[in-house]
Amino acid sequence: MAARGRLERVGRGVYRVPMLPRTEHDELAEAVAWTLGRGVISHESALVLYGLSDVSPSRVHLTVPRDNHPRTAGGELYRLHRRDLDPTEITERDDIAVTTVARTIRDCLANGTDPYQLRLAVDEAETQGLLRRTEADDLRTQIDARGLARSKRRA
Repeated sequence: MAARGRLERVGRGVYRVPMLPRTEHDELAEAVAWTLGRGVISHESALVLYGLSDVSPSRVHLTVPRDNHPRTAGGELYRLHRRDLDPTEITERDDIAVTTVARTIRDCLANGTDPYQLRLAVDEAETQGLLRRTEADDLRTQIDARGLARSKRRA
Protein backbone atom coordinates (compact mmCIF):
# COMPACT_ATOMS: atom_id res chain seq x y z
CA MET A 1 0.00 0.00 0.00
CA ALA A 2 2.91 2.33 0.65
CA ALA A 3 4.31 1.66 -2.82
CA ARG A 4 0.95 2.59 -4.33
CA GLY A 5 0.77 5.80 -2.28
CA ARG A 6 -2.13 4.71 -0.08
CA LEU A 7 0.02 4.76 3.04
CA GLU A 8 2.88 7.01 4.01
CA ARG A 9 5.76 5.50 5.94
CA VAL A 10 6.65 7.62 8.96
CA GLY A 11 8.91 5.14 10.71
CA ARG A 12 9.85 1.50 10.75
CA GLY A 13 6.54 -0.36 10.86
CA VAL A 14 4.59 2.89 11.37
CA TYR A 15 2.41 4.23 8.57
CA ARG A 16 -0.22 6.94 8.22
CA VAL A 17 -3.01 7.55 5.75
CA PRO A 18 -1.84 10.53 3.67
CA MET A 19 -5.39 11.71 2.92
CA LEU A 20 -5.99 12.44 6.61
CA PRO A 21 -4.97 15.92 7.71
CA ARG A 22 -1.91 16.26 9.88
CA THR A 23 -2.30 17.52 13.44
CA GLU A 24 0.06 19.22 15.86
CA HIS A 25 0.33 15.96 17.82
CA ASP A 26 1.14 13.54 14.99
CA GLU A 27 4.56 12.75 16.44
CA LEU A 28 2.89 11.64 19.69
CA ALA A 29 0.39 9.42 17.87
CA GLU A 30 3.29 7.93 15.88
CA ALA A 31 5.16 7.25 19.14
CA VAL A 32 2.20 5.26 20.51
CA ALA A 33 2.00 3.34 17.22
CA TRP A 34 5.73 2.57 17.50
CA THR A 35 5.00 0.74 20.80
CA LEU A 36 2.56 -1.47 18.90
CA GLY A 37 -0.26 0.49 20.50
CA ARG A 38 0.60 -0.62 24.03
CA GLY A 39 2.39 2.52 25.18
CA VAL A 40 0.93 5.78 26.42
CA ILE A 41 2.30 9.31 26.29
CA SER A 42 3.61 10.20 29.72
CA HIS A 43 5.82 12.46 31.80
CA GLU A 44 6.76 15.82 30.23
CA SER A 45 5.36 14.78 26.84
CA ALA A 46 1.96 14.36 28.50
CA LEU A 47 2.25 17.86 29.99
CA VAL A 48 2.76 19.16 26.45
CA LEU A 49 -0.19 17.14 25.10
CA TYR A 50 -2.46 18.55 27.82
CA GLY A 51 -1.13 22.07 27.18
CA LEU A 52 -0.20 22.44 30.85
CA SER A 53 3.42 23.47 30.56
CA ASP A 54 5.95 24.97 28.22
CA VAL A 55 8.55 22.29 28.98
CA SER A 56 10.24 21.00 25.87
CA PRO A 57 11.37 17.39 26.26
CA SER A 58 14.14 16.35 23.89
CA ARG A 59 12.48 12.97 23.31
CA VAL A 60 8.89 11.73 23.49
CA HIS A 61 8.23 10.06 26.84
CA LEU A 62 6.22 6.83 26.73
CA THR A 63 5.18 4.49 29.49
CA VAL A 64 4.97 0.89 28.31
CA PRO A 65 4.07 -2.33 30.13
CA ARG A 66 7.05 -4.15 31.58
CA ASP A 67 6.64 -6.98 29.08
CA ASN A 68 6.41 -4.66 26.06
CA HIS A 69 9.50 -4.55 23.87
CA PRO A 70 8.89 -2.19 20.96
CA ARG A 71 11.01 -2.20 17.84
CA THR A 72 14.54 -1.02 18.35
CA ALA A 73 14.58 0.96 15.10
CA GLY A 74 13.34 4.46 15.82
CA GLY A 75 13.83 4.06 19.55
CA GLU A 76 16.33 6.90 19.72
CA LEU A 77 13.38 9.28 19.38
CA TYR A 78 11.71 8.02 22.54
CA ARG A 79 12.32 7.73 26.27
CA LEU A 80 10.67 4.57 27.59
CA HIS A 81 9.43 4.17 31.15
CA ARG A 82 8.49 0.60 32.01
CA ARG A 83 5.55 0.31 34.37
CA ASP A 84 2.28 -1.57 34.41
CA LEU A 85 -0.28 1.23 34.67
CA ASP A 86 -3.67 0.75 36.23
CA PRO A 87 -6.42 1.41 33.65
CA THR A 88 -7.62 4.32 35.83
CA GLU A 89 -4.25 6.04 35.18
CA ILE A 90 -4.81 6.13 31.41
CA THR A 91 -7.09 8.39 29.40
CA GLU A 92 -7.19 9.87 25.90
CA ARG A 93 -6.47 13.36 24.70
CA ASP A 94 -6.99 14.16 21.01
CA ASP A 95 -7.48 10.39 20.44
CA ILE A 96 -4.00 9.65 21.84
CA ALA A 97 -3.48 7.39 24.86
CA VAL A 98 -1.97 9.43 27.70
CA THR A 99 -1.49 9.14 31.43
CA THR A 100 -4.01 11.05 33.53
CA VAL A 101 -3.02 14.52 34.68
CA ALA A 102 -2.45 13.39 38.28
CA ARG A 103 -0.30 10.41 37.19
CA THR A 104 1.59 12.68 34.77
CA ILE A 105 2.46 15.21 37.48
CA ARG A 106 3.56 12.48 39.91
CA ASP A 107 5.73 10.90 37.20
CA CYS A 108 7.30 14.26 36.34
CA LEU A 109 7.96 14.98 40.00
CA ALA A 110 9.69 11.61 40.45
CA ASN A 111 11.66 12.19 37.24
CA GLY A 112 13.05 15.55 38.39
CA THR A 113 10.96 18.06 36.44
CA ASP A 114 11.28 21.58 37.84
CA PRO A 115 8.81 21.95 40.75
CA TYR A 116 7.96 25.49 39.61
CA GLN A 117 6.81 24.12 36.24
CA LEU A 118 4.78 21.44 38.00
CA ARG A 119 3.05 23.97 40.26
CA LEU A 120 2.08 25.95 37.17
CA ALA A 121 0.82 22.75 35.52
CA VAL A 122 -1.33 21.90 38.55
CA ASP A 123 -2.79 25.41 38.60
CA GLU A 124 -3.56 25.27 34.88
CA ALA A 125 -5.06 21.77 35.13
CA GLU A 126 -7.32 22.91 37.96
CA THR A 127 -8.36 25.99 35.95
CA GLN A 128 -9.16 23.81 32.91
CA GLY A 129 -11.17 21.41 35.07
CA LEU A 130 -8.74 18.55 34.51
CA LEU A 131 -8.11 18.21 38.26
CA ARG A 132 -10.50 18.52 41.18
CA ARG A 133 -9.49 20.89 43.95
CA THR A 134 -8.64 18.05 46.36
CA GLU A 135 -6.42 16.37 43.75
CA ALA A 136 -4.71 19.67 42.97
CA ASP A 137 -4.10 20.39 46.65
CA ASP A 138 -2.67 16.90 47.19
CA LEU A 139 -0.31 17.34 44.23
CA ARG A 140 0.81 20.76 45.45
CA THR A 141 1.63 19.22 48.84
CA GLN A 142 3.70 16.50 47.14
CA ILE A 143 5.52 19.05 44.99
CA ASP A 144 6.28 21.27 48.00
CA ALA A 145 7.50 18.28 50.04
CA ARG A 146 9.83 17.20 47.22
CA GLY A 147 11.15 20.74 46.81
CA LEU A 148 11.76 21.02 50.55
CA ALA A 149 13.62 17.71 50.60
CA ARG A 150 15.83 18.83 47.72
CA SER A 151 16.69 22.14 49.34
CA LYS A 152 17.65 20.37 52.61
CA ARG A 153 20.01 18.04 50.71
CA ARG A 154 21.75 21.05 49.12
CA ALA A 155 22.27 22.77 52.48
